[in-house]
Amino acid sequence: MTLQRTLQKQGSIFSSTSDTETILHLIATSSGKDVNSRFIDAVRQLEGAFSLVALSSTKMIGCRNALGIRPLVLGERDGAWILASETCALDIIGARFVRDLKPGEMVIVTAEGVESLFPFEKQKPRFCIFEYVYFSRPDSSVEGRNVYEARKKMGLSSPSRTRSMPIS
Repeated sequence: MTLQRTLQKQGSIFSSTSDTETILHLIATSSGKDVNSRFIDAVRQLEGAFSLVALSSTKMIGCRNALGIRPLVLGERDGAWILASETCALDIIGARFVRDLKPGEMVIVTAEGVESLFPFEKQKPRFCIFEYVYFSRPDSSVEGRNVYEARKKMGLSSPSRTRSMPIS
C-alpha cells in the first residue's frame, strides 16, 4: 500500500497526487512534539530518491535521502544560509558554496546557525550518475566534481549528446 493510501485511510484528504503533499500530510499527522521530530518522522517513511527543503516561520530544514541519490548543497550569502539542488543556483545569486550535504544528512537552519543531524540508518551511498550525464547544468559542481569536466571525461562534452533524441 502506498503512503498516500495509508494516509487516506487514516483520514487525510488529498487535493493532488504530489509527493510534496504526501510529505506534508506525514508531517501533519506525525506524533512528534516539534517540527524537527515531525519532519524526521516523515522523511524516515519515504523511499526512493529525494532531496528536499522545507520552511517554517523560524527555520529552514533540508534533507538528503540516505542513499544520497540526489544532491543538495549548502551556501551562504551576506550571513544568510541557502539550500539548493545545484551549485549553479548559488552562483546565480552571488552566494558562496559551503559544502554538499552528505547522504542521509538533515540540516536545520535557524537564526543561531546550522545544525546537522543524521536521522537515517547509515547505508552505502548510491549517487545517480545521471546528475553528471543529464540532470545537472554543466556549470554546476556535484559531489566536488565539475559537471562539464565530468562529461568531457565520459566523452559527453557535446550538449546534444546529453539530450533526449526525438522518436520518429
